[in-house]
This record gives sequence, C-alpha cells and structure tokens, in this order.
Amino acid sequence: MTELTDQQLLALIRQSLDSPALLVLFDRYRPVLYKLQHRYFIPGYDRDDWEQEALLVFCRVAQRFEVARQKSFGAFYRQALRFRVYDLIRRVQTKKRVDDRQAISLEANRTFISETIRDGRWCLGQRLEVQEAVIQLAPLLSPVEHAVFGALLRGRTLVTISQDQQLSFAQATRAANRSRQKLRQLMAE
Repeated sequence: MTELTDQQLLALIRQSLDSPALLVLFDRYRPVLYKLQHRYFIPGYDRDDWEQEALLVFCRVAQRFEVARQKSFGAFYRQALRFRVYDLIRRVQTKKRVDDRQAISLEANRTFISETIRDGRWCLGQRLEVQEAVIQLAPLLSPVEHAVFGALLRGRTLVTISQDQQLSFAQATRAANRSRQKLRQLMAE
C-alpha cells in the first residue's frame, strides 16, 4: 500500500475512513505535524494530543480535498492544520482572559482574603501548637480513642479503621469525635 500515489490513497480513504490507507498517507505527511509542533506551543497539549488533533484534521481534509483544483494535498493539509493550531491557541488564551475577568481586588476584599488565604508563617506556628496539643492529648485518650485518632493522623479512613480495630463504624466515628473534641479543648486552653 505504501507504493500507491497520494491520489490513489485519497480515493481509498474517501471510500472508507477505516481504510489502512489513512494511516499510510498520514505517516507520509507526519513531518508537517512535527514542523508545526516544533513551531507552536499549546499549553496542556502533549505529543499524543497533537497527533490526535492532526489526525482529526487529516481525516476532514482527506474527505474535502478536490484533486481537480490543482493544489497540492500537502499544502492543503498544512494550511488546515495550522488553522486548527491557531484555533487551539486562541481557545487557551480565551480561557486565560475569562480567568482575568474573574479576578478580584485584594484591597477591596482585604478581610475576606485575610480570612481565607493562609500565611505560611502563621501555618508553621499553628502546626507547632497542634503538634504540642497532640502530644498532650495522648494520655487523655482511651485505648480505643488513641487507636482511632492515631490511624486518622496517618491518613486512614474511618471505614478501614473500624475494620482493622474490629469496631463498628458508629463506634469508630464516636471515638474520632471524642478525640477531636478533646483536642479542641486542649487547643482552646
């Protein structure tokens, strides 16, 4: 099939898009894709995304190309793929503009922002306080509360904790709530 001309392959493609001629002809024009891929950057698009977009454009172009116009298929494909790349770049930039329009003023919303955005220095101080409170909390917990709270600190879920500790889910939940309540009391002191 590789010895067929572009026109013969296009005729086979027009008969059926499932024809292996599509991939043969696409491989012949893959350098067009590589050249555009090297020239343009589309944020969030990797090599597979580029190839998928190029193949979609290639299918559309292969069906619409008219041999009678005396224009080369390669130039027609290159132009269509370039326009598709421009469309994708425009779409990405439009998303950026939408984000810019949704921006809010820091000065106008000072209270809201100060309450919602964490300061790294404050987080460190709070983290040390919590660590100290957790150390003080350990002797205050019952054995069940200690096991449940320790597992929660290690990132386990209540479902897995209840299974591991051979507790009902309700027992594990109550133990977790009692542990949190005791921690809050320590933090308030």
